[in-house]
Amino acid sequence: MKQNSTLHIIAKNTFTLFNLVNVILAMMVAFVGSYKNMLFIFIAIANTLISIINEIRAKRIIDKMRLIAEQKPTVVRDGKTFQIEPEKIIKGDLVVLALGDQVLYDSVIQEGAIEVNESFVTGEADNIVKRQGDELISGSFVVSGACKAKVTKVGDENSLTKIENAAHTIKTADSKLFTLMNNIVKYISYSLIPVGALLLWARFRVAESPEVAVTGTVAGLINMIPEGLILLTSSVLALATIRLSKKKVLVQDLYSIETLARVDCICLDKTGTITTGNMAVYDFTPAEGVSENALLDALELISSHIPADNATSRALKKRFARSAKNRATGDFEIIPFSSDRKYSGVRIGDTEYLIGATEFMTSDKTYLRQAEKQKGAYRVLGVMKREKLLGFIRLEDEIRHDAPEIINYFYKNDVEVKIISGDDLITVQNIAKTVGVRDLRGVDLSTVKSPNYNQLVKEYAIFTRVKPEQKKNLIIAFKKQGKTVAMTGDGVNDILAMKEADCSIAIGEGSDAARRSAKLVLLKSDFAAVPSIIDEGRQSINNLERSTALFLAKTVYASILAVFFVFLPFNYPFTPIEMSLLNFACIGFPAFVLALEHNTDRIKNRFTKNILQYSFPIGLTVTVCMIALSIVADSQSFTHQELTTASVFITFVIDLSLIYWISRPLNLLRSGLLVTIIGIMAAVFLIPFLRDFFEFVFLTKDGAIASGIIIAAGFAIFTGTKHLMARVADRVIK
Repeated sequence: MKQNSTLHIIAKNTFTLFNLVNVILAMMVAFVGSYKNMLFIFIAIANTLISIINEIRAKRIIDKMRLIAEQKPTVVRDGKTFQIEPEKIIKGDLVVLALGDQVLYDSVIQEGAIEVNESFVTGEADNIVKRQGDELISGSFVVSGACKAKVTKVGDENSLTKIENAAHTIKTADSKLFTLMNNIVKYISYSLIPVGALLLWARFRVAESPEVAVTGTVAGLINMIPEGLILLTSSVLALATIRLSKKKVLVQDLYSIETLARVDCICLDKTGTITTGNMAVYDFTPAEGVSENALLDALELISSHIPADNATSRALKKRFARSAKNRATGDFEIIPFSSDRKYSGVRIGDTEYLIGATEFMTSDKTYLRQAEKQKGAYRVLGVMKREKLLGFIRLEDEIRHDAPEIINYFYKNDVEVKIISGDDLITVQNIAKTVGVRDLRGVDLSTVKSPNYNQLVKEYAIFTRVKPEQKKNLIIAFKKQGKTVAMTGDGVNDILAMKEADCSIAIGEGSDAARRSAKLVLLKSDFAAVPSIIDEGRQSINNLERSTALFLAKTVYASILAVFFVFLPFNYPFTPIEMSLLNFACIGFPAFVLALEHNTDRIKNRFTKNILQYSFPIGLTVTVCMIALSIVADSQSFTHQELTTASVFITFVIDLSLIYWISRPLNLLRSGLLVTIIGIMAAVFLIPFLRDFFEFVFLTKDGAIASGIIIAAGFAIFTGTKHLMARVADRVIK
C-alpha cells in the first residue's frame, strides 16, 4: 500500500470542493466590503493546515516504521556486494541468502546449499533442502545454510508478484464513517449552488443593503457545510494512528481502526498469534528396556553439538544442552537435518546419535510399533544410538503466555474466534483447547472433496490443512453470514484471504508481501497489541458518534433555514462572523473535547439514532425559533443587529441543551466543558471590544422577553420531537 507523498497530501487537503466554496463565499463578502465577516475563511485555512499537519505527521511515523519493517537484501552485481531496496533488484543479480532471509524473487542457486520453508507460499510446514541448480520460489524463507542465487524472474513474471497482483483489487473502505462523510459531502455539494443562487436572489429582494444581502446569503451557506466533522474525523483517526505507533502497530489505512473496532469474527492462524513460532519440549519417554538416564545422556550430547538453525534444535538446546566444559571432546561430526532423511544428529568416533522421524531412522518393526503408540497431539521424535532406539521426545508449539488472556478478551467483547491453519487438525485443536478456545469443532480440508464453504462455516470453527484459495473462500462464507471479519496472516498464502477480509492484520516477522497487503501490521509480532487497536477504535468511533450529532444538527437547521428564507420576506437572522463564533463555541470545541475522551465501551452503532434523536429535533427547533423570531422582529421593528444578537443567543441556549444531552452522564470533564462554553459566550457578550467586533447589542426589554418566550417554546419543541424521534429511531434500527 503506497503512502501518499507530502506534496500529494498538501494538494489533496488544499484543493477540495469545500475550500473552493469557502474562497468563493469569502470573495463575495470582500466584494461588498464586509471584511470582518470573512473570519470563516481563516477557520477553513486552520482546518486545512491541521488536516495537512496531522496527515504528514502520521505519514512520517508510518515511513519510519516501514523502514524498520522493510528487508534490504544483499546483492552481488558487477563484482560488488551491497544492500539494495527490493524493488531495485534486476534479473541476473546474485542475491546472498542466509538464515532468516526471505526469497524475494524466483531464483536459481549458483553457490552453496540452503534449507527453505515454503509454508508462506504453499502452507506446508516441511523444510526443503535446495542445492546448486535448484530453483527457489519467491516468498519462501531460509531456515538454515547460506547460498548465492541468481534472480531469474522479476516484475509480473515473479511468483510472489503474481500472487500479490491477484490480490490487488481495489476495495472500497468498508467504513460507516467513510460512507457517512461521503454522503454528507455529496448531497450538500449538490444543493449548495441552487440554494445559494435562490437565497442570494431572495436576500436582494428584502435586504436593506447589498452588504446585508450578501452576508446573509454567505451565513446561510457556510452553516450548511460540516467542515469541522470531516476535520474532526480525520484528526481523531490520525491521533489514534500516532498512539498506536508507540505500541509498534503500523496503520496503513486510517479507517481500518474503525473496522477492527466493529469486528465480530476474527480468523487466526496458529503461528505468530496463539503460538510464538518456536517449539518447546513437552516431555521425553525411554524406549522399552532403556533407562531414563541413557536417553537423557543422548539428548544432552545431541543438543550440545547440533547448530541452532531451526525451531526443533533451538527447543532441544534450550532444554538439554550441556555447558561448554561438559561437552564431548575429541573428533565429532555434525549430521545436518535433511528433509529427505528427516533426521539429524552427531557422530562421535564411530558412534552415531540421531534424532528425527523414527520410521526414517530404522525399519525395525518393534521400534516402529513403539513409535506408533506415541502419536497424538504432539510432534514425536525418536532418539537412537547406533541402531538402538533409546526413546522418544515430544515437542509442542510454544504458546504465547498471554494467548489465553487475548482469546478471553475476544469472547468478552462478543468476537467469535475461528482458527484457519495449514497444520495438523489434532495439533491445532489441542493448542486451541489449551488457550481457551470454546468451539473446538474442526475439519481437515485436505479430506473434503468439493467443499461447501457456506455449510462448513456453520458446522466448524477450526479449519486445518487449508490452501490459500480455500482461506479466501472461508472468509467470503463468514461475510455472507453477516459477520465483520478480521484476518491475521504472516505469509504469501494468506494474502488472498487478508484482502477479502474487512480488516487484515499482518504479523511483522512474516513475509514482506503480507505486510504490504495488510491494513494493520504488528511490527513486533505482538498479537497482544490487537486489544489495544480495538480499544483505540472504540474510543474514536464512540466519541465521533456522539460528536456527529452536533455537526449535523447545524447542517440540518442551516439547510432548512436556507430554503425557508428563499420564500420568507425577512432578513436572514445570522451573519458569517456570528456563525463562526457559534460553530466554534457550540460545535467545534465541544466536539473535539468529547472526541478525545477515554471511552472503550462496545460500539452501539448509534449514528442513525443520534442523528434522528438529536440532530433533527435540534434542527427543527432552531428553524421554528428563527422563523418565530423573524416574525416578532419584523412586527416590533428590530434593527438588524438586534435580530442577529437575539438569533445567536437563542441558538446558543438550544445548542447548549444539545451538548448537555449528548454529554450525559456528566463527569468532571463534561461539566467543565459546559461551564467553559458558557464562559466563552458570556465573555463575548460582556467584554465591549468583543461585543462590538461580533456586532452584538444588548436587547431591549421587549426583545429579551420575546427571546425568553421563544427559548421556552424551543425547549418544548425539542423535548417533544426528541422523544418522538427516539421511538422512530428504534423502529428504523430494528
